[in-house]
Amino acid sequence: MKHWDLIIFDCDGVLVDSEPISNGVFAEMAREYGARITNEEALNLFAGTNLGFCMKYVEKQIGKRLPKDFDQQYRKKSFEAFEKKLKPVEGIEMVLKDLKYPFCVASNGPKNKVEFNLSNTNLLSYFNGKIFSAYDLKAWKPDPTLFLTAAKHFNAEPEKCLVIEDSLAGVRAGIAANMTVLSFAHGRNIEILKDAGAKTFQKMEELKDLI
Repeated sequence: MKHWDLIIFDCDGVLVDSEPISNGVFAEMAREYGARITNEEALNLFAGTNLGFCMKYVEKQIGKRLPKDFDQQYRKKSFEAFEKKLKPVEGIEMVLKDLKYPFCVASNGPKNKVEFNLSNTNLLSYFNGKIFSAYDLKAWKPDPTLFLTAAKHFNAEPEKCLVIEDSLAGVRAGIAANMTVLSFAHGRNIEILKDAGAKTFQKMEELKDLI
């Protein structure tokens, strides 16, 4: 068994089952401004990216800028939806309880969103003081800066870090950081994730053995 200096979890889609909810909210709002995008298309296109990327994609499609308060309205509506519907990824708490290595969460989302989602799913106690946000660094996945910053904080060598991701952007960031990447594939984009350099798995129960 390999020794890991650090295990880095993504949040959305790995710890909490938020991607279908957040991308559904975004797609619904985008359609109000003329975008032609289904909830499923939004999930496949935007999972693991950042809101700025999503907004630029829609603006290019509709040929105009979205309202200045679009991001604020999206955050408000998505937080309301999370409060009602959000659940932890099935099996993730058993993984966290049994981990023998240092671990943290590194997300493309704002820190307050990560904290809200983890608190709402009773997972925050596992990550107090161990939350890293791309918004604080102004460097979003697939840029490896977020993962490298987390590794530096824990005095971990990148090649001895294990990243748990579910998106192409996250996989690319982990590989660029010279880290090992396991991708929770959700039955989506399996070959794409493999081609990017990740080993994929389909059920969280498999992760304990892979670690």
